[in-house]
Amino acid sequence: MRSATAPRPGREWELSAACRHEDAELWFSRRTQARAMEICTACPVRVPCRAAVLQREEGLPKSHRGGIVAGLTGPQRYDLERRVRRRPQPPDPTAPVPGGDRPRREPAPCGTRAAYQRHLRKREPVDDACRAANARSAGHYRRTGSTRRQAAGPAQTSP
Repeated sequence: MRSATAPRPGREWELSAACRHEDAELWFSRRTQARAMEICTACPVRVPCRAAVLQREEGLPKSHRGGIVAGLTGPQRYDLERRVRRRPQPPDPTAPVPGGDRPRREPAPCGTRAAYQRHLRKREPVDDACRAANARSAGHYRRTGSTRRQAAGPAQTSP
């Protein structure tokens, strides 16, 4: 069984904190804010303390971060978290490339509207079959107001 003063595993640094034997009210009063900052500035474990508090308060709004911790006020910790979160992370060279594992699709064959659009996109000359397919598609759209083909199914009869 752990004693009440022993830190959690991985947080042994708390035993060396300069604030360990100070009154807790010191960190939450505006009158004693300067003294709290002095203690934090001289603390030998300020870096792991800051990392721990940023992890603990991750995602909290500015108004829910109170007191002086690791030499920072609540709003300062909020701003620091936002700056760290916004910093672009270098790409992981071992991470898979998005879309890299998908098989490449064959281009649409000539004589289709998709091939007509591909010719235009690649600034290629448009052949007659693709031009005719595009004209058929445009005519269908003008007649029906839709680019979808009607689904084949049983003809409905009226009773």
